[in-house]
Amino acid sequence: MKRTLLLLLLWAELLPCSLSGFYRTACHAQTSEQWSLRLDEVGILAQRRLKDAGVQQTSIDTAILHQNVSLSMSDILTQHSTLFIKSYGRATESTAEFRGTSPAHTQVLWNGMKINSPMLGTVDFSTIPSYFVDQANLLHGASSLTLTGGGLGGAVDLSTLPVQGQGTTLQYIQGIGSFDTYDQFLRLSYGNGRWSTSTRLVYARSDNDFPYTNYDKKVDVRDDEGHIVRSYHPRERNRSGYFDDFHLLQELYCNARDKGRFSLAAWYSHSLRGLPFLSVDYKDNSSFSNEQGQDVARVVAGWSKAATVWNIGLRAGYVRQQTAYDYSTTYESVSTDITHAMSLSQQGFLRAGADWMPLRALLLTAVSEVYYNHVYSVDKSPFHIGENYRLGRPEYHLSLSAKWRPRQRMTMSAVLRGECYGDDLVPPIPALFAEYVLVSRQHEGLVPSAETLVVKASAARNYRYPSMDDLYFKPGGNPDLRPEKGLTADGGLELSLLRKGVSLKANLSAFDSHITDWILWTPNAKGYWQPSNLKRVHSYGTEMSVTAGFSFRHDWHLDLTGNYAYTPSLNMSREVEADDASYGKQLVYVPRHSANLSGQLSWRSWALSCQWMHYSERFTTTSNETAYITGRLKPFYMSNLSLEKSWQWRQVHTSLKGVVNNVLDTEYVTVLSRPMAGRNFELFLEIKPQWPLKSASK
Repeated sequence: MKRTLLLLLLWAELLPCSLSGFYRTACHAQTSEQWSLRLDEVGILAQRRLKDAGVQQTSIDTAILHQNVSLSMSDILTQHSTLFIKSYGRATESTAEFRGTSPAHTQVLWNGMKINSPMLGTVDFSTIPSYFVDQANLLHGASSLTLTGGGLGGAVDLSTLPVQGQGTTLQYIQGIGSFDTYDQFLRLSYGNGRWSTSTRLVYARSDNDFPYTNYDKKVDVRDDEGHIVRSYHPRERNRSGYFDDFHLLQELYCNARDKGRFSLAAWYSHSLRGLPFLSVDYKDNSSFSNEQGQDVARVVAGWSKAATVWNIGLRAGYVRQQTAYDYSTTYESVSTDITHAMSLSQQGFLRAGADWMPLRALLLTAVSEVYYNHVYSVDKSPFHIGENYRLGRPEYHLSLSAKWRPRQRMTMSAVLRGECYGDDLVPPIPALFAEYVLVSRQHEGLVPSAETLVVKASAARNYRYPSMDDLYFKPGGNPDLRPEKGLTADGGLELSLLRKGVSLKANLSAFDSHITDWILWTPNAKGYWQPSNLKRVHSYGTEMSVTAGFSFRHDWHLDLTGNYAYTPSLNMSREVEADDASYGKQLVYVPRHSANLSGQLSWRSWALSCQWMHYSERFTTTSNETAYITGRLKPFYMSNLSLEKSWQWRQVHTSLKGVVNNVLDTEYVTVLSRPMAGRNFELFLEIKPQWPLKSASK
């Protein structure tokens, strides 16, 4: 392994290196091809962009993404968004739910390419290191249609960006934590104004055998006559929760001037994870093996070219994901496979897009995409039937949009999408957006100030086509499934404020969503589970987010971010039984209330950070039955704390950071019978030398 890493680093050092300026404005443009669109920066009040008209979007700052490099994107979204993350613990499956929908209703893009599993339709955010993400945007409800279809709840847009500055930079971070946890992070980057390159490595391993009180078990203490004297809940350890993860990300960017801009991002990951035993499991873990291995390769290449009134771009990508799940038992030195499942999915991707601005207040966009998914799924254990399915399916997507500003303060836009899966054509997907600037004041001077208040609204019809497991899994797949249909509307206010030493941005929105033909897996008369279009779901509520920064005397700074969501998500179907007890009840594992608050107080080279999170109760049965102890998961509050000190010596930056997770040692679960770690600690040492270009240092 060491020899391989050394060769990779040498290869990265010898690569031609990429422009540092490429995408500098693209990171804010949010175009269909993620490149800069200078055309839509119309000089009007508050410089409102045509492309953002009516869009409900949450952007996560790069500093937050890289603040604690041991975090995955599941941790980041838990601490800094209104999404509910259904997590089984660190390095175990973590899925995101937008506005009370299911994980399959959240579409995820990486550098413009969808990375949802074609088998399951979901994304495991625990496999995405935040260290590999430079920009994360969350598009709520109808706003997801500006990127892709199928996001009945919303979409998560992740991307990488070129390194800023010129010269060579090396960053190495060594982390050590509780439960024999070790994290290593390395980034080698170079930029010279035309070329830039970046190589990132992440390696993390842990026994992850944290102790916990098992409230699902009870031990009786008896006297000499066999009478129960007392009972107690035993202290146990998280069994079979180990993990070993490796990630490599290589990026290359080039600004070829008149020939356009080129980009390449290649990401490989390998993981071996033990799947923790349930707290109700009495098996001896020494005789059972329960683990999952996964190898994933993703590549995206792009080209774009800008002119006076138009931009064009091309993008191509490929994803290969191989997963193996082994559940076996050993008796008298003989190992027997209970489950030995394997799957291989491959995805090819092509995209072409163009923006045209015939008038100063009119922007037209067209995007065409083609995906081809191929899945091979098999179970080789003696207790299963063998091959599940081996199929390929093409997907075709076409999006047309128009954004128009008839008045200085008013902007309207419309999006029309068409999608085809194999031979099945999904009905047209329309979306309408509007915004109006109620207040826009700017004051120039020694201390600039600004105030902006914007009202936004949107409405859309959306569809999600069934995943390949929904249609073809054996036994149980249902090829007669209909696409899930969603109708959503939302509106809200956005406030921006800039004063001397104060910056503030706040969003308040309300939404109402109806989803019909909701796909639900239920047991059938033959003894196995099968999906059907059973449910109608009504989801509504409010979302709030605030970002604020304060600067004080003597180099003191305070940064705050807060989010809150109220999300009733109700089952409104009576198709199964007329007296169905689940009618009008909250969907399982969906909290009505969720909130988080993060703050960082910094002074010169010191930084103190704190995160606080809360989820209300979640039900584990469709009838929301609470008579049984397993019918609900209790609400919980959780907080983390960190302190960092940095030093600068010539051209070398060094920092030391200590982290306390779950400061109050809260006992909680996010999934039934899956205990989470109590108070634990991490320590990180960062070393970051930089060698500027000679021409830049003169």
